[in-house]
Amino acid sequence: MSSFYIRWGVLLLVTSMIAFLGFQRYQRDVASLTPDQLLENPTPDKTRVMGIIQGGTLTREHDSNRAYFLLQGENKTLPVRYEGHDTDTLRDLKVIVVTGHINSVTAEFDGESVSLIPNYGFVTVAYLLGILPTLFFLFLMERKLRLLYTEVKEAKLYEPEAIDFDKE
Repeated sequence: MSSFYIRWGVLLLVTSMIAFLGFQRYQRDVASLTPDQLLENPTPDKTRVMGIIQGGTLTREHDSNRAYFLLQGENKTLPVRYEGHDTDTLRDLKVIVVTGHINSVTAEFDGESVSLIPNYGFVTVAYLLGILPTLFFLFLMERKLRLLYTEVKEAKLYEPEAIDFDKE
Protein backbone atom coordinates (compact mmCIF):
# COMPACT_ATOMS: atom_id res chain seq x y z
CA MET A 1 0.00 0.00 0.00
CA SER A 2 2.91 2.37 0.63
CA SER A 3 4.05 2.17 -3.01
CA PHE A 4 0.53 3.23 -3.95
CA TYR A 5 0.75 6.42 -1.86
CA ILE A 6 4.33 7.08 -3.00
CA ARG A 7 3.29 6.84 -6.66
CA TRP A 8 0.32 9.16 -6.16
CA GLY A 9 2.46 11.51 -4.08
CA VAL A 10 5.02 11.72 -6.90
CA LEU A 11 2.20 12.34 -9.38
CA LEU A 12 0.82 15.11 -7.16
CA LEU A 13 4.31 16.62 -6.80
CA VAL A 14 4.92 16.58 -10.56
CA THR A 15 1.50 18.11 -11.19
CA SER A 16 2.22 20.83 -8.64
CA MET A 17 5.59 21.58 -10.27
CA ILE A 18 3.96 21.87 -13.71
CA ALA A 19 1.30 24.19 -12.28
CA PHE A 20 3.99 26.30 -10.58
CA LEU A 21 6.04 26.58 -13.79
CA GLY A 22 2.89 27.47 -15.75
CA PHE A 23 2.02 30.17 -13.22
CA GLN A 24 5.55 31.59 -13.43
CA ARG A 25 5.35 31.69 -17.22
CA TYR A 26 1.98 33.40 -16.99
CA GLN A 27 3.36 36.04 -14.62
CA ARG A 28 6.45 36.60 -16.80
CA ASP A 29 5.00 36.53 -20.33
CA VAL A 30 1.23 36.88 -20.24
CA ALA A 31 0.11 38.90 -17.23
CA SER A 32 -0.60 42.56 -17.84
CA LEU A 33 -0.86 45.70 -15.77
CA THR A 34 -3.56 48.34 -15.86
CA PRO A 35 -2.64 51.92 -16.76
CA ASP A 36 -3.24 52.85 -13.10
CA GLN A 37 -0.75 50.26 -11.87
CA LEU A 38 1.87 51.28 -14.43
CA LEU A 39 1.55 55.00 -13.67
CA GLU A 40 1.81 54.37 -9.92
CA ASN A 41 4.89 52.16 -10.31
CA PRO A 42 6.59 53.02 -13.60
CA THR A 43 9.22 50.56 -14.72
CA PRO A 44 11.69 50.83 -17.60
CA ASP A 45 11.26 47.10 -18.35
CA LYS A 46 9.15 45.74 -21.17
CA THR A 47 5.56 45.71 -19.90
CA ARG A 48 2.12 44.57 -21.04
CA VAL A 49 -0.66 47.07 -20.31
CA MET A 50 -4.36 46.30 -20.68
CA GLY A 51 -6.96 49.01 -21.02
CA ILE A 52 -9.69 50.57 -23.15
CA ILE A 53 -8.87 52.96 -25.97
CA GLN A 54 -10.53 56.14 -24.85
CA GLY A 55 -13.16 57.29 -27.34
CA GLY A 56 -12.14 60.08 -29.69
CA THR A 57 -8.43 59.93 -28.88
CA LEU A 58 -7.27 57.52 -31.59
CA THR A 59 -5.27 59.12 -34.39
CA ARG A 60 -3.41 57.16 -37.05
CA GLU A 61 -0.73 57.78 -39.59
CA HIS A 62 -1.30 55.11 -42.21
CA ASP A 63 1.88 55.91 -44.12
CA SER A 64 4.15 55.18 -41.18
CA ASN A 65 1.95 52.64 -39.33
CA ARG A 66 1.81 54.83 -36.25
CA ALA A 67 -1.07 55.48 -33.91
CA TYR A 68 -1.59 57.64 -30.89
CA PHE A 69 -4.31 57.13 -28.29
CA LEU A 70 -5.11 57.29 -24.61
CA LEU A 71 -5.43 53.99 -22.83
CA GLN A 72 -8.11 54.24 -20.16
CA GLY A 73 -7.64 52.52 -16.82
CA GLU A 74 -9.96 52.66 -13.84
CA ASN A 75 -8.98 56.16 -12.74
CA LYS A 76 -6.07 57.22 -14.94
CA THR A 77 -5.26 57.36 -18.63
CA LEU A 78 -1.96 56.44 -20.20
CA PRO A 79 -0.86 58.17 -23.41
CA VAL A 80 0.30 55.52 -25.87
CA ARG A 81 2.38 56.03 -28.98
CA TYR A 82 2.17 52.84 -30.99
CA GLU A 83 4.20 51.90 -34.03
CA GLY A 84 3.50 48.58 -35.67
CA HIS A 85 1.61 46.66 -38.31
CA ASP A 86 -1.71 46.30 -36.49
CA THR A 87 -2.93 49.89 -36.57
CA ASP A 88 -6.03 48.86 -38.55
CA THR A 89 -7.25 46.71 -35.67
CA LEU A 90 -7.28 49.63 -33.26
CA ARG A 91 -10.75 51.05 -32.58
CA ASP A 92 -12.25 53.47 -30.09
CA LEU A 93 -13.55 51.82 -26.89
CA LYS A 94 -11.79 48.54 -27.70
CA VAL A 95 -10.07 46.63 -24.90
CA ILE A 96 -6.50 45.77 -25.90
CA VAL A 97 -3.17 44.71 -24.46
CA VAL A 98 -0.21 46.83 -25.55
CA THR A 99 3.36 45.60 -25.08
CA GLY A 100 6.16 48.13 -24.85
CA HIS A 101 8.15 50.46 -22.63
CA ILE A 102 7.25 53.59 -20.77
CA ASN A 103 9.31 56.54 -21.92
CA SER A 104 10.61 58.32 -18.83
CA VAL A 105 11.29 61.57 -20.72
CA THR A 106 7.88 62.02 -22.38
CA ALA A 107 5.85 59.93 -19.85
CA GLU A 108 4.27 58.17 -22.83
CA PHE A 109 4.06 54.47 -23.41
CA ASP A 110 5.90 53.38 -26.55
CA GLY A 111 3.93 50.39 -27.79
CA GLU A 112 5.57 47.69 -29.92
CA SER A 113 2.76 45.19 -30.34
CA VAL A 114 -0.96 44.93 -29.75
CA SER A 115 -2.87 41.81 -28.77
CA LEU A 116 -6.36 40.88 -27.74
CA ILE A 117 -7.44 40.18 -24.20
CA PRO A 118 -6.26 36.78 -23.02
CA ASN A 119 -8.90 34.60 -21.42
CA TYR A 120 -6.48 32.21 -19.77
CA GLY A 121 -8.51 32.09 -16.59
CA PHE A 122 -11.42 30.41 -18.36
CA VAL A 123 -9.12 27.96 -20.13
CA THR A 124 -7.33 27.09 -16.89
CA VAL A 125 -10.60 26.54 -15.03
CA ALA A 126 -11.89 24.33 -17.85
CA TYR A 127 -8.77 22.17 -17.73
CA LEU A 128 -8.88 21.94 -13.95
CA LEU A 129 -12.57 21.00 -13.99
CA GLY A 130 -11.75 18.19 -16.42
CA ILE A 131 -8.46 16.91 -15.04
CA LEU A 132 -8.90 17.10 -11.27
CA PRO A 133 -12.10 15.00 -11.05
CA THR A 134 -10.55 12.45 -13.42
CA LEU A 135 -7.42 12.14 -11.28
CA PHE A 136 -9.50 11.92 -8.11
CA PHE A 137 -11.66 9.22 -9.69
CA LEU A 138 -8.57 7.23 -10.76
CA PHE A 139 -7.09 7.57 -7.27
CA LEU A 140 -10.25 6.25 -5.63
CA MET A 141 -10.63 3.40 -8.12
CA GLU A 142 -7.05 2.23 -7.71
CA ARG A 143 -7.34 2.47 -3.93
CA LYS A 144 -10.56 0.41 -3.92
CA LEU A 145 -8.98 -2.15 -6.22
CA ARG A 146 -5.98 -2.54 -3.93
CA LEU A 147 -8.21 -2.89 -0.86
CA LEU A 148 -10.32 -5.49 -2.63
CA TYR A 149 -7.19 -7.38 -3.71
CA THR A 150 -5.88 -7.40 -0.14
CA GLU A 151 -9.25 -8.51 1.25
CA VAL A 152 -9.52 -11.40 -1.22
CA LYS A 153 -5.97 -12.48 -0.56
CA GLU A 154 -6.50 -12.55 3.22
CA ALA A 155 -9.79 -14.47 3.02
CA LYS A 156 -9.76 -18.13 3.93
CA LEU A 157 -11.27 -19.08 0.63
CA TYR A 158 -8.21 -17.93 -1.23
CA GLU A 159 -5.66 -20.60 -1.98
CA PRO A 160 -2.60 -20.07 -4.07
CA GLU A 161 -2.80 -21.62 -7.50
CA ALA A 162 -0.98 -24.91 -7.99
CA ILE A 163 0.17 -23.88 -11.43
CA ASP A 164 0.94 -20.31 -12.27
CA PHE A 165 -1.54 -18.81 -14.63
CA ASP A 166 1.19 -17.45 -16.87
CA LYS A 167 2.91 -20.83 -17.35
CA GLU A 168 -0.04 -22.67 -18.85
